[in-house]
Amino acid sequence: MQIAYHPQVEKALERMRAMGLKVEILPEGENRAFIFIGLDSIIKLIDRQIKYPNRKTYFEDGFIIIEVWRGQL
Repeated sequence: MQIAYHPQVEKALERMRAMGLKVEILPEGENRAFIFIGLDSIIKLIDRQIKYPNRKTYFEDGFIIIEVWRGQL
């Protein structure tokens, strides 16, 4: 059985998807696989945890940036 189909690996993928992450797995042979997580889904996950209404979460220059402001911009 490929490691990509190991029950513990499949369960981990299910948990990450349940969190709202966009997850893909790429097997390489029987004993190795790579799990890819879309950066946009990580940003959305972080943004959902911030309850302050005036915010913008985005990726720029290697950083996830959370911009918050008061009043109108």
